[in-house]
Amino acid sequence: MSLIYRKDFWAGLLMLLFGVAIVFVLIPIGVDEPRKVKFAALSPSYYPRIIAICLSLLGLVVAIRAYLSAPPASETSAENRPDGVQRVAIIFCMLVAMAFVLPTLGFIVTTTLVLAACVWYAGERRYGLIAALSIGIPLLLYFFFLKIAGIPIPLGVLAPLLAGV
Repeated sequence: MSLIYRKDFWAGLLMLLFGVAIVFVLIPIGVDEPRKVKFAALSPSYYPRIIAICLSLLGLVVAIRAYLSAPPASETSAENRPDGVQRVAIIFCMLVAMAFVLPTLGFIVTTTLVLAACVWYAGERRYGLIAALSIGIPLLLYFFFLKIAGIPIPLGVLAPLLAGV
């Protein structure tokens, strides 16, 4: 099968190019950098740059693996996942809802609910694992940004409980 028809290769290449575009085009245009920042982690472009670099590296790995692997027997999307567009649309709607609910419920509660829904929707049915991931990841992120990076995260309804932490 020709490389032109290898969806994984093109998806990886697209991820790589999107990450590079974020680092070299979108961040310089869209992020206002202060002249002097004492710590790199406090720079407004630091975390978006890390995510974009990780996206680029993952895209490169996906493209290389697709290039080196044997072609699959069939790559038509209707055979692989007929509800693929619907699934992406539902996840997109969850993320839009998350953006609207975030100021009220706060980062931890909103992310916990959305992450649990996304993991369950992806097919995971081990409820202990869903709960551990959905509660643990938002709490780790919250404490990382608050305690290490010194960046306040909206708490919403949990503000009274976590005020002294």
